[in-house]
Amino acid sequence: MVGAVVVVVLQILMCNRIALWGVATPFVLVYLFLKAPSGLQAHLFMTFAFFVGLLVDIFTNTPGVYALASVTVAFLHNPLLARIQYRDRGEEKYVPSFASLGMWRYVLYAVILTAVFCTVIFCAESFSFFSPSLLAGRIVGSTLLTLLVILVVDLLMERKR
Repeated sequence: MVGAVVVVVLQILMCNRIALWGVATPFVLVYLFLKAPSGLQAHLFMTFAFFVGLLVDIFTNTPGVYALASVTVAFLHNPLLARIQYRDRGEEKYVPSFASLGMWRYVLYAVILTAVFCTVIFCAESFSFFSPSLLAGRIVGSTLLTLLVILVVDLLMERKR
């Protein structure tokens, strides 16, 4: 719980103020959803994601954008894990990581959820497709920057254990 508060505060106070080359913003909030254990009840996880997104929306003056992206990622979490895992785990619950999924499957999982989060954020924020090249640049740049930050944090946390 303390980790979730730290990630939300980090997103609100620091990461939302970063825009590399005017297009790439890191969304460390995605880390909360990537590290959610498998087998969570979808309605509870989506409710948690909504309130986390709403909290960021309130402090960043983005009405509903983060809540929408957070709920979308929470909705896709369990079905995506079920498709990516390499063996049938049955009812076994696990936290997605390099160790539990393997390096390439975890990276694929992180890429998909991060890309979905960034796509929903920027499409909802722009409200139009007036400049598709800028929109695509923001989505790709933010996805790559967010992945870099998340994977570095994940590698440091794995080595710490």
